[in-house]
Amino acid sequence: MLKLPHLNIKREGLVMDQLGCFHHLLWLPWLGNFMEFLIQEVYDEAGLWGFWRGVFPTLIMVSNPSIQFMLYETMLKKIKERRALRKKDNSGVTALEIFLLGALAKLGATIVTYPLLVVKARLQAKQVTTGDKRHHYKGTLDAILKMIRYEGFYGFYKGMGTKIVQSVLAAAVLFMIKEELVKGARFLLAQNKPKSKPP
Repeated sequence: MLKLPHLNIKREGLVMDQLGCFHHLLWLPWLGNFMEFLIQEVYDEAGLWGFWRGVFPTLIMVSNPSIQFMLYETMLKKIKERRALRKKDNSGVTALEIFLLGALAKLGATIVTYPLLVVKARLQAKQVTTGDKRHHYKGTLDAILKMIRYEGFYGFYKGMGTKIVQSVLAAAVLFMIKEELVKGARFLLAQNKPKSKPP
């Protein structure tokens, strides 16, 4: 069993403050005791390996923004190409269309990566070693297999509605604002561009 030494919060806090982080520890002495308790709790439950539970799904989940931007750019390109074929003078996209494209792109990325978020959360949740073995996981693959066996594929998408409302709306607004800022910047650059005088 790992026994952690008692932390001197004032001393540790000053050192951390000099490093430019955790300066708030000086004003919140209970936080050090709480962190010590959490570290001890994780170690007692799963040993040293417990601090890295769920890291594999997390590393794969970093693909979420990549998938999102790929879907967004692909759909945007298709719309612009279709508009260019129909109207030679205007291939622009409205703010509402950008909003909808951003929402669809985030929805697609979330549907693909959400199961990994569920697996990560299950691995990082406190696991009681006695009782129901269906929710006690040895690793990522074990969690995936047990979820398929006991809950079916639906188990990977539990709680996704809340995540979609939160992340899809945020992404849609973000893309809309980004495109409007780009349009504004291009307009300003075109206005400030010096006009060449004819010889």
